[in-house]
Amino acid sequence: MTDPARHDLVLASGALQAEVTLQPFSFSIRRNGRHLLRNAGAWVAEGTVSDSFIQWTEGVVAGEELAPAERAVRAAVNSQARPGPAEVVLDLRFDGGRAGQLTLGLHADERVTLTLEADGPPLRLAFAWDRRSDEHFVGLGARHGTELDQRGRSVQLGADRSYTGPDCPPEMLAQGGIPQGDCAPMPWLLSSRGYGVIAHTFGNGTRFDMSGAHTSVSTRAPAGPLELELVCQSTPAARLRALCRLTGFPMLLPEWGYGFWKSRDVHEDQEAVLDDYDGFRRHEIPLDAIVLDSPWATQYNSWEFNPHQLPDAEALIARFRADGVRTVVWCTPWVNLDSRDGQIPPQPQSAQLHREPAPNYAEGAAGGHFVRAADTDEPWVGQWWMGTGSLVDFTSPAAERWWREQVKRVLRQGVEGIKMDDGDGFYVKDDVRLADGRRGVQAAWELGGLHRISLQRALDEVHPGSGVLFGRSGWLGQHATGHTWGADQASDFWSLRALVTATLSAAASGFSNWSHDVGGYLGHRLTERCPPELFVRWLQFGCFTPLMHAHSRFPHEPWNYGQRMVDTYRSYVVLHEQLVPYVRAAALTAARTGLPIIRPLCLLEPDDPRGWGLADAYGYGPSLWVAPVLDDGAREREVLLPRGDWIETWSGRRVTGGREVVVPAPLDRIPVWVRAGAIVVTYPAEHVARGLGDTPAAERPLEATLWGSPDSGRATTILADRLKVSWTQRDGWRSSDPSRQISFRTIGA
Repeated sequence: MTDPARHDLVLASGALQAEVTLQPFSFSIRRNGRHLLRNAGAWVAEGTVSDSFIQWTEGVVAGEELAPAERAVRAAVNSQARPGPAEVVLDLRFDGGRAGQLTLGLHADERVTLTLEADGPPLRLAFAWDRRSDEHFVGLGARHGTELDQRGRSVQLGADRSYTGPDCPPEMLAQGGIPQGDCAPMPWLLSSRGYGVIAHTFGNGTRFDMSGAHTSVSTRAPAGPLELELVCQSTPAARLRALCRLTGFPMLLPEWGYGFWKSRDVHEDQEAVLDDYDGFRRHEIPLDAIVLDSPWATQYNSWEFNPHQLPDAEALIARFRADGVRTVVWCTPWVNLDSRDGQIPPQPQSAQLHREPAPNYAEGAAGGHFVRAADTDEPWVGQWWMGTGSLVDFTSPAAERWWREQVKRVLRQGVEGIKMDDGDGFYVKDDVRLADGRRGVQAAWELGGLHRISLQRALDEVHPGSGVLFGRSGWLGQHATGHTWGADQASDFWSLRALVTATLSAAASGFSNWSHDVGGYLGHRLTERCPPELFVRWLQFGCFTPLMHAHSRFPHEPWNYGQRMVDTYRSYVVLHEQLVPYVRAAALTAARTGLPIIRPLCLLEPDDPRGWGLADAYGYGPSLWVAPVLDDGAREREVLLPRGDWIETWSGRRVTGGREVVVPAPLDRIPVWVRAGAIVVTYPAEHVARGLGDTPAAERPLEATLWGSPDSGRATTILADRLKVSWTQRDGWRSSDPSRQISFRTIGA
């Protein structure tokens, strides 16, 4: 243990201890005597912002001109403050003469809170501490790249994603790649040293820097004080659970929310929608939902079906619903004055509509329901990628209610899901004004989360327990509402690899309900459909993703590739549907504990340093280990297996883990293992041949498979509907509901 005499101030709470030296100022945090943060301090810097927004790719090029940092060099206890029992308020003096204040508190639930303010204010406020030589970092939301470990990087959230794949022009590659919209950033960093960091800020410019000898977390001071929360539980999984306690646990969604959804970039008319539906039925591929993406409404975003594009939308939705297929509609939080820059159906009447303001714009403006311009009470008008309009101000209860009632009108017509796009903070100008008194500089990234909550409220009010939200933008807490998908990818193997990395990064940030566009939304070289081999490999990854979602700008329907692709496509969609009871059981675990459905090795075996960088294989629920094939032409894979014994699904052979293995990977196979001794419960293939439909989960037939013989002589699994299935060497198979139709088998015994 530390010697208190070496420090001016020591705080303690349970296993946590903070040691503070007043001059020269520094502090350290220990847990059970072991350093978590060492030689920590604070700094500020003056500067100017020069971020550039690239509208075509929705990318941000981060830029700041910073003066040399002013570091806090001495501190004094503020004698007039009234801190808590394990809290101290310190008056700081920076080496440039500036004054500031730091509040440090330890809490019984193994949290440390840090709040920093400075006079001026400067441009940037920061905490920094020594980076350990063996320290690794994951999290920060969905980091799209080839490296899971963020060590050595400096990340400005909302401005970090870029394309550096094979089709990136050399001149752009030299500048760091093509900037893209930074999907699902999250101010959360998980360290291998035993702590996680939450930054409580919603402003643009939030930065996590792990590139040098120190780790720093900083924000732009106009967003308000820098507030950090450290969670210091003993394992990464426990720290993830602590994050969820503070920001929300993932939802357990209805079964169809874990099924197979079909979408297109544009359904030009009702016949195109029917072409999707009839095509999947004709080729006997399961189908659970059709997504009417942009456009389907009269304008962006009127919440009125375009009668020229979809002349009988309600009857179409009812027809699908009678066959067990749900309808999902797309939206953003923008209401347009002019939609001509958006996607427009080919009918002349549709083109005319898109030249006009959305019919709900005037009402929204008159009611004060939009984000306001800097110095007036008029709506702020901005340009986004589907036109020109105004953002709904979800900090206003009246505006939220106005929006939600419009959404509910469409839900009452039979729509049961909402695809929520484009709630990203990089569109929000610093000086715009919100109803709650804040400016955009303080709340840019919060609006997307508030929109998400509003849409979920609408779903709960019209379709309680059965509606599904499917969103793109993310920030702190958005993992707790509906699904998130991995944004727009090009159709090349680099992008697939970057997406798998982003999936694991998102999982390490608490995202459990996760999806992506099978085959890539943007297409190959942005001009043609996904190449066949890549399409198969992406399809295989999609099978082992919680929601399997097909969406693209190009004709990715499998029948466009020939019968062999149709057969392969069908087999993986059926397998995905069969796994739904297993996946929902894992989703229930996430809803209770925060441990996501997709599980990076660093959450399962944190003491193995290889797991903090393993970006191409993952746990899928409690018993599966999945290794997507991510290289063009590959017919084998090197895979790091977790410790323990595993059963190869394709051979039934038992394999010892804790090491790398080389496995065959023919084009029709994705390497998957089952933990030896595990029970995996699935649906029979014939039961889900058309999709999940409407059969209540408690009435569905099941297949229970014991993979190998458990060393303990017993195995148990519990499904999301609380059904318990068990096997013991003495008694054989048992279920908690003897009336349930279950077939039993053993593989690899």
